[in-house]
Amino acid sequence: MRPDVGLKVFLPLLFTSFTISATISRPNDLRQASTPDFELDLDIPDHPSKERRQAFAFASSNTYGIHGVATGRGPNGSLPFRHEVLDLQLNNPDQWNLYMLALDRLQSVDQGELLSWYQIAGIHGRPFVSWDGVTSAANGSSSFQGYCTHNSVLFPTWHRPYLALFEQVLWNTMLNISKEYPPGPDYDRYVAAAADFRIPYWDWAKAPPADWGTLPWSVGGPMTVDVVTPTGNKTIRNPLFSYEFHKLNSIDFPDNPFNHWNSTIRYPTSKDPNASSQNLPVGSDLDNSRLALRDRVYNLLVNNHNYRNFSNKSWFPNGSPGNPYDSLESIHDAVHGIVGHGGHMTFLEYAGFDPIFMLHHAMVDRIFALWQAVNDPGEYVEPATATDGSYTISKGSTEDINTPLTPFHSDDTGDFWISDSVRNIKTFGYSYQELADWNFTSTNDFQASVRGFINTLYGNASPPKGPTKRNFKRETDSALQSREKAADAKAGDLSKVVSSDGKYNEYLANIRVSKDAVGGSFFVHIFLGDFNPDPATWITEPNLVGTHYVFTSIKPVEGMNITVSGVIPLTTALLDDIQAGCIKSLDTAEVEPYLKQNLHWRVTRVDNTEIPLEHLPDLKISAVSSEVKKPDCETDFPQWGNFTLHADVTTGKVGGQCGCDPI
Repeated sequence: MRPDVGLKVFLPLLFTSFTISATISRPNDLRQASTPDFELDLDIPDHPSKERRQAFAFASSNTYGIHGVATGRGPNGSLPFRHEVLDLQLNNPDQWNLYMLALDRLQSVDQGELLSWYQIAGIHGRPFVSWDGVTSAANGSSSFQGYCTHNSVLFPTWHRPYLALFEQVLWNTMLNISKEYPPGPDYDRYVAAAADFRIPYWDWAKAPPADWGTLPWSVGGPMTVDVVTPTGNKTIRNPLFSYEFHKLNSIDFPDNPFNHWNSTIRYPTSKDPNASSQNLPVGSDLDNSRLALRDRVYNLLVNNHNYRNFSNKSWFPNGSPGNPYDSLESIHDAVHGIVGHGGHMTFLEYAGFDPIFMLHHAMVDRIFALWQAVNDPGEYVEPATATDGSYTISKGSTEDINTPLTPFHSDDTGDFWISDSVRNIKTFGYSYQELADWNFTSTNDFQASVRGFINTLYGNASPPKGPTKRNFKRETDSALQSREKAADAKAGDLSKVVSSDGKYNEYLANIRVSKDAVGGSFFVHIFLGDFNPDPATWITEPNLVGTHYVFTSIKPVEGMNITVSGVIPLTTALLDDIQAGCIKSLDTAEVEPYLKQNLHWRVTRVDNTEIPLEHLPDLKISAVSSEVKKPDCETDFPQWGNFTLHADVTTGKVGGQCGCDPI
């Protein structure tokens, strides 16, 4: 439980089954010192449920209002973009320089300060202390005591003001740094660069440029970076490589090995105090999984039009082979697992401290915004039961469009952001390159443009950039920045398997399993063909189609039986095998027996030890297909038909779906 300190006020919540207490433990000058020195002019709607939001916490002028960043707005409604991290580095050198300096300074702020890296990162999970005076009794019913919402319809919306908070604090830090340069051209340049800055995102799904890997070199390569400071050129520690705890507190971080790691780590060499990150294997693992991530993102944007299914990984049977198994949260989980692999990104409690966390979640927010742009605006948060709950949301309570997104205040009087008020990314003063709607005079033209971007980045129009990944031996001992070029398009030529009426079959491996099946996070690996029996190699196996990750708390949760799901698309791998002569086409008569013989799955813990499939009675893998009609033009999406369950493929295999199992 997060400790309550200071003045405690309990207020009954309207239409909810739990109570909230608020504490005031922060001096006024902290909020004032981080407020921009100009007036914010944002169009934030006054929602009719304001009374409910105020009831969630003690209304005080001492709360920190989150508004995003207001500078850089154009007269035509344009907004600065959140750039892809490599684009920011290569094409915006002044902003990149300030970004490095601002990250470094923010990470050096005393961990006890409300707007420190430590406190902001700790909102997500550990150290389970109240932030901005928002505390909760919650009757001890929630299975997770961080503020973050997972397995929840609030997953996409809760993280939007979280990112806006980080963006606002980092921008304020950057603005202060820009004003420290001596008067003259440098001062003018850096102040202008700061005005247009927005936090970058990391696109782990699109094809990286030639000679670059999926993991950005700036994140996983150098431990130091050269910067231009207001006092001259300097070399500083790379603030994207890790966050160094000023003083590790084992009370805040009680779990081994996090209670003795003095900095954030990815894919640790060991659990010892002197462990270090293995960013090279992280990069190789991401390269081997990128095609699956790309196909998952594309299929999600193209074929999942229901917000509840899109938003989170909770699975419920509906009796249809077309029951959606994939979600924004499930895809997000996979990246957490591959990057963390036993390090801080691995578990809900500790993930927020790794600098890559915000890059990753900015990408997740971008996918959410793209989905919003091409779908019916009416598809949004609907009432649903909180299956896990959080520090401020009781398990079993109802979450809806008016549920306060705690602990994020929309002003300094105690109001909270809610899902209804964070619908539009413009509310927080940013956009993405694909979503520049101010350049269009009609919604139809804007949506067509967005569909074109999605097709180009993640669909069949992705440009080919080298060999296919399967049956290609990877050189894992080469330098990180010169890793092999992964496949960047649908393996093989899709046009060869499309019928005269423009149709072909897409195949998917659906995965469902109990979230707490092994008492912690774990991987599910899907193979098409033979693989090495050593589980340590599975995530980089040439015949790995994709890896799904079940992202959980580090501690086992007693009595939980929440089923979660995900998908590994199979079509890219099948096209690869058509090109290799293993099968002739994507026709069901060809593919079904091929999958029955070659589709395999295995499960591992985050330390690469195998979990016998017999120990996972709730694990069900199924193979399904859909007839898909290719679009007539590059700004249309393919049209998916009804789904067919291929029960013969998995029946009789341990962990395989049989015809009698619920779907």
